[in-house]
Amino acid sequence: MSRATDTVRVVEYWTDRDTHVIIPVQRCEEVDRMSDAQLISRFGDPEHGTVARIVH
Repeated sequence: MSRATDTVRVVEYWTDRDTHVIIPVQRCEEVDRMSDAQLISRFGDPEHGTVARIVH
């Protein structure tokens, strides 16, 4: 699961290009219901590469 504070949820993952990506997302009910994979799909940048491993 991603890390979170009262206001921000942070998702981390590594790509197939060995890029470490960190995505901070403002928390709301919708974001809190989403899985890490859904957050990466919605807020991640495809230019970084394909998700190889989500940091838990």
